[in-house]
Amino acid sequence: VLFSSDYGQLKGCDLVVEAATEDRDLKGKIFRQVEDLVAPEAVLCSNSSHLEPEVIFGGLSNRSRTLVVHYFFPAERNPIVEIVAGADTSSELALEMVGFYEALGKIPIRVQSRYGYALDPVFEGMFLASALLVENGVASSKEVDQVACDVLGYTVGPFTAMNLTGGNPITAVGLDNYQEKIHSWYRTPEILRRAVADETSWDVPARGEKVEVAEDIFSSVRDSLLGAFFGIVGEIVDSHISNIADMDMAVEAALDMKAPFRLMNSLGIQESLQIVERYSADNPGLPVPDCIRDQAE
Repeated sequence: VLFSSDYGQLKGCDLVVEAATEDRDLKGKIFRQVEDLVAPEAVLCSNSSHLEPEVIFGGLSNRSRTLVVHYFFPAERNPIVEIVAGADTSSELALEMVGFYEALGKIPIRVQSRYGYALDPVFEGMFLASALLVENGVASSKEVDQVACDVLGYTVGPFTAMNLTGGNPITAVGLDNYQEKIHSWYRTPEILRRAVADETSWDVPARGEKVEVAEDIFSSVRDSLLGAFFGIVGEIVDSHISNIADMDMAVEAALDMKAPFRLMNSLGIQESLQIVERYSADNPGLPVPDCIRDQAE
C-alpha cells in the first residue's frame, strides 16, 4: 500500500474509488483531476453514502465509466456494497462491478439512483423514529436501545450505533435532504440538532448491560419502531430502487437488524399493515406502503 498526496500516483490505475467527505463540490473537484490522469477505460467510483451518481459525476466528460460503490461500517468486515449506477453508467460496467465485488468476497446489491440509496434511509430513518420517542418523552435513549435490540434484533441499539459510527452530523444532513427528496416525515429532530451543535454522545447502555423497561413503555416503543421500520422499507420497495429479497438480505447483513419482510411474515401481514397504519396516522408524512397493502389484500 502506497500512501500519497500526489495525484500523479494515480496515473495508470484501472479502478479509482473516492472516499472523501459528503461534499459534492469536493468530490467533483477530485474526479475532474483524476479523469485526466487515468486511461479512458479506467473505472471511476465514489464511496458516497448519499449523493446520486448524476450529482457526483455531472462535470465529467465520460460518465459511462462512473458509478457509486457504497460500503458499510466497518468496511473491512461488513460484507454489503450498494452498486448504484447513474443515468449514464454503462449497464455492462454495473454488472461487471457486481462480479468484481463478489470475487472479493463482498455481497453487492444493485440499487437504482436516488439520494441515500436503499439502506441509509433505513439506518437514519430508524434513528429518527428512535429520537422522536425520546424527544416526545415516551422513553429514554437507553430504553429505546434496549427495545430495539429485543424487538428488531439490533446487535447494538440505534443510539449506541450512532455513538460508534460518529454519525450525528451526516445523519442530520441526510434526514433534512430526505425530506426534500423522499417524503415529509423525514427531518432532523431537535435533539439531534442539539447533539450535533454540542458534539455530545448519547446516553446508552454499558457493554453487557440489560436495561429494564416497564411493560407499557416497551409496548409503545415496540409498536413505534415496528411501524417506522415497515413503513420505511416498504416505501423503498414501492420506489423500485430495490426489491424485497435484496432489502431483507442487506438490512440483515449490513445493519445487523432482522430482515424486515420476513419479520412481517412472522407477525402476520394484516397485523404488520395495522402497525404501519397506526404509526402513519400518528406521524404525518410517512406513507403506508402499497406493497404491504397489496400483500395484505
